[in-house]
Parts: sequence; C-alpha cells; structure tokens
Amino acid sequence: MSHHGAAQNWDEQRTLLGAQAVRCPKCKARFAFSRSHEPFIDACGFESYALECQECGASLAGIVDPFDDTLLISELAA
Repeated sequence: MSHHGAAQNWDEQRTLLGAQAVRCPKCKARFAFSRSHEPFIDACGFESYALECQECGASLAGIVDPFDDTLLISELAA
C-alpha cells in the first residue's frame, strides 16, 4: 500500500449526515465516507473498509484510527 491520506481536522470535515470528508490519495478527489453500523474488524482489530474512487477508479483500503476516529486510506497496488 502507498500514498497514505487522512481527512484533516475531523470536526470541520463532517458533513450534515455525519459522514467524514476524505480525499483519494491518487487523484485528490474528495468524497464522503460514512462508517458502517456493522463494521468489518480485521485480524489486527482495526475497523477496515474497501473503497473505490469514483473519479479515477483507484482501489483503496482504509482503517479507522481508534484514537481519533479518522479514516486512514491508502491506494492498493494494481
């Protein structure tokens, strides 16, 4: 994985519906991310997500940082 990205300043990046604004690490397009009510917990104990950028089609993987609830995303190798 490469190109780590995180939303800046969680409080300012929330949308009206409680979604978090994130940026694609490949093309920098912005999109809204909402956490699942039944999240997938990976083998390391992190809340994990698989995403795809609607702008450039990049496959993205993300985990929620347990300390500040920020989504950390990376582009998956092709």
